[in-house]
Amino acid sequence: MPANYCHILHTSDVHLDDKMGDEGEESHAQRGLIDAVDKSLELDVDLFILAGDLFDHNRVKSRCLEFATAQLARVQCPVVMITGNHDCMSELSVYHRYDPLEAGAHIHFIKDEQGGVIEFADLGVKVWGKGIVDHHPENKPLEYVPPKDHDGWYIGVTHGYYVERGAGMYSSLITPDEIEQSSFDYLALGHVHVFSAIKHGATHAAYPGSPNMYQGTLEMTAAHVEFCPENGVTVNRVELAGHAKIEPEAAVAGAGLPF
Repeated sequence: MPANYCHILHTSDVHLDDKMGDEGEESHAQRGLIDAVDKSLELDVDLFILAGDLFDHNRVKSRCLEFATAQLARVQCPVVMITGNHDCMSELSVYHRYDPLEAGAHIHFIKDEQGGVIEFADLGVKVWGKGIVDHHPENKPLEYVPPKDHDGWYIGVTHGYYVERGAGMYSSLITPDEIEQSSFDYLALGHVHVFSAIKHGATHAAYPGSPNMYQGTLEMTAAHVEFCPENGVTVNRVELAGHAKIEPEAAVAGAGLPF
């Protein structure tokens, strides 16, 4: 078991778009990102992980991008982020005209097609991440995962649809066997808008849900994950403050499935 304690806030599927309100009248997506950042500050986490779909589409305008930069700049710890299916690293990606590193040197954006590894030596943590370039049935989010090569914690970040069996109609599939064979201590998932935690082999994994109530869940959640030398990995569901500020009737009813 690694010797260092650390804890992270894991979010995804904010889906910022061009529906931008002013202070006090923020959109569901704006409120979600604000509250996710607030929660990271409240908990004083060591890492903030954003597992894709920060943006709802690749055509978002400058005001939306400026808002994202302002919120990411508020985070007081390293941020690791990847692309999702809505803001994928395609030819027309928003990330060809927007650099999240504008928010500060604490931003680590993994955009290599085959993924990449970032080491946080002071935390005893390595993070592998792989976002989406092209969302289709042949895309394998857990392809090219390098084996664990250190004594610390190993965290994976990817965006896709977890299935126990079948579901060939979906794109970017993630299977139990792939999770078990990954050698991650924790796999931070994005794509499904309902909080859910699973475990295969020694690997814990979770969807944090969406902080954006407009994604159909009537919830605003994130995952607070603790890495403890004595007890291993603990995944905690946390509700975000904005949940109490938005009337449920204002949200879209649905099952929180990915789109």
